Amino acid sequence: MKVLLLHSPSKKRITKEDRCQNDLSDFTIEVPRPPINMMYLGAISKRLGHETILLDAPIEGVSYNQCLKLLDMGFDYVVSSLSLQTMEDDLAILKRSKENGTTTIAYGYASTIQDVEILEKNPFVDIIIRGEPEITFEEILKSTPLEEIKGITFRDNDRIIKNDSRGFNNDLDSFPFPSRDLIKNELYVDPVTGRPFTTIQASRGCKFQCTFCLSRLVNGRKVRYRSIGNVIEEIKTCINDFGITDFFFRGDTFTVNKKWVIGLCEEIKKEGLDITWYCNSRVDTIDSEMLEAMKAAGCKLITFGIESGNEEILKSIKKGITKQQALNAIRLTREAGILAWAFYVLGLPGDTRETIDETIKFSKEVDSDFVEYHHFIPFPGTDAYEQEPCKVEEADLVKLINRAYMGYYLRPKIIIRNINTFFLHADSIPGLIRLGKTGGIVLKRLLKRLVT
Repeated sequence: MKVLLLHSPSKKRITKEDRCQNDLSDFTIEVPRPPINMMYLGAISKRLGHETILLDAPIEGVSYNQCLKLLDMGFDYVVSSLSLQTMEDDLAILKRSKENGTTTIAYGYASTIQDVEILEKNPFVDIIIRGEPEITFEEILKSTPLEEIKGITFRDNDRIIKNDSRGFNNDLDSFPFPSRDLIKNELYVDPVTGRPFTTIQASRGCKFQCTFCLSRLVNGRKVRYRSIGNVIEEIKTCINDFGITDFFFRGDTFTVNKKWVIGLCEEIKKEGLDITWYCNSRVDTIDSEMLEAMKAAGCKLITFGIESGNEEILKSIKKGITKQQALNAIRLTREAGILAWAFYVLGLPGDTRETIDETIKFSKEVDSDFVEYHHFIPFPGTDAYEQEPCKVEEADLVKLINRAYMGYYLRPKIIIRNINTFFLHADSIPGLIRLGKTGGIVLKRLLKRLVT
């Protein structure tokens, strides 16, 4: 069979990876990540012997008309990840696919939450995979009768049938490594090193209860880990088969298990793997011992979701952290020689002009190397979707976000620090030129915010 895995052409470059549904244009600098979820599906399709194509159209610059020519090649299955932000574009491609006689499959967060609604409104969508897609997708490709497959909602003539849900797979080692040969790895570049990087899924699931987060909907509350040996083998495959030595170790909270993290770091050193990597974290899961091990194993940057600088807002969104923990975590990270990138969400439920101002002020006190101020998106299915909305008008919120960026990055202290960072990470004259260009892009984006 012929299988097409597709991130549809769209004006928006949305990260469609589990709980991450961000518009890349909202970031200070765009760093597109490889479509790792779809690459897992590609690996499963290939393992079953099917001819498999993966197209990340927004990143590859493939237009709608170019995509239609690809569809005319004829596929047995066309699989699309749907997001709320790109739903219209995603469905347009599936509609055209159906006109070619293809079986159309949708998965992802939006599909999981709005499965019945999508099928009712769009008769050209045949099957929706709810939740974690890998095992379900494999059963579909094996031609298992649809009524026997857990985790799908599908069309049977004029009826829409919703099967029982499928539990999460506890044996993450059972999945094949993502098929990196299906994508153009050179398009996913680390802006600091200038080299291609890839994502390695270290764990899935999150035990915390943040009301705005999609994690529990797509990955569950139980944290499931791959074995350290399995992760090491994937790193070696990336190095030996693709020449990739830069990684994003992804987990809903990568640092939640100190023993596992230190064990991985020790194994990286033991195997002599010369890599650089970054990860995400919570401010209440970091300590000096872990940071020292991470630094020694090649960690260069950690991202922290701090979200708010107001204690009451932190409590209302069930973040489960304090402002002091945020201050301590960033300080320890920078003392360990690892760059710290702090994320804040403005316009959270209950936010007012005063609490947003408090968050912006606190972000300067935290003093991370880099900062992102994200616009709150109330995703259906999350607890925050039902919470009291922000009391600041949309137009004013945009102005506050723009002002926050300008007020943070254009401080002389931060400008000098970032220049020093550039020189520290530039291992050659071309490297310095590359980082200079990156800095120019950041400055251009900041100035654009100034006039917005």
